[in-house]
Amino acid sequence: MKYILLGVCLISNVLSGQQKIYNDTYFSEFFAGEENEKKLLLLGENHSSSVAPTVYPELVKMLYEKNQVDKLLVEFGPAEAYFYNLYLETGNKKHLAYTIYGGYYTDWQEAWEEIYQFNKTLKVPLEVIGVDFDRTRTFAYALYNILKTQEHRPTQIDSLMNVIAQPQFYKAYGVGYPTEKGKKFVREAKEILAQHQNFIKDSLPKKDSEVILELMNNHAVGFGGSREEDIGKNVINYVKTSDEKNFLLLVGRDHTYLEPLFDKEMPRLANILKREKSLSILTGLVLHEESQQWDENFKTPITLYELRDKHPWKEFYEPIDKRAKGDFTIVPLTGTLKSLSKYVDYILIAKNQGPIQF
Repeated sequence: MKYILLGVCLISNVLSGQQKIYNDTYFSEFFAGEENEKKLLLLGENHSSSVAPTVYPELVKMLYEKNQVDKLLVEFGPAEAYFYNLYLETGNKKHLAYTIYGGYYTDWQEAWEEIYQFNKTLKVPLEVIGVDFDRTRTFAYALYNILKTQEHRPTQIDSLMNVIAQPQFYKAYGVGYPTEKGKKFVREAKEILAQHQNFIKDSLPKKDSEVILELMNNHAVGFGGSREEDIGKNVINYVKTSDEKNFLLLVGRDHTYLEPLFDKEMPRLANILKREKSLSILTGLVLHEESQQWDENFKTPITLYELRDKHPWKEFYEPIDKRAKGDFTIVPLTGTLKSLSKYVDYILIAKNQGPIQF
């Protein structure tokens, strides 16, 4: 099975039926190259736009059916991935309540419902894997959910469980970017887990013990700082230790630039991964034309004309627009567009999309 590395950020209205992505053979041709090469396809999107829940289920179905992609690696942490996997296994929407997007946005709930229905038809089910930092409360509740039924827990783990179970814990730790207090809690919890690895290995089902191992070994700890490098370490660890060849990474589009348009001193995930000699990288991002997103306060929708107005794409508006055959079109940056390839290898044009629904 091939892997999908999936960023949490794809956001959109889920329309009935599958959404046609024009020129999707571009992805299949990338995967069909040198057999002995591991390939990593990156696609980045704009968090507050409406593209994701529309495009995401279609991508999952398309890549599973064409390339047998069944593992969805995402931009959130392994604790949140744990709850998405529980939802895919059971269809119980209470598990989505522990996630950031599935627990808050109507569009994301509908997108995951579509993926759940698709997953029920598969002989080899989908699996979600997190490669980013964990939100403190999500980390704790995943740990609690796994360990709550275990008898004869070590005293330290039992004490940790009692702390998490208190109403004060919910008030003290949130699901936003981890605070220093939250990072300290996660760090100390990992230290306790590390002291009781034999209990975890011997007492838990294999799948649960693997989740706890992922929680313990997650390099990413929070927003900013070394986050790009930390996600890169998580991604490379999964890819290098896998027997699979083909991978897709779906993240926020700032991560996918080879040469950033702004904040040029900040390292970008695409470049970090590009330096991994065992991988062949193809990176691209979603650009919007006549599509909406929310403003910074999520109160007023604004219309984006990125092809027409945004540097450097606006200098190539006419040739790009001519290639955009529908609401979603993959455009390789070759030929007359080759000078743009210093930023990314391709773009996915999204037209006529609205802001995400709450």
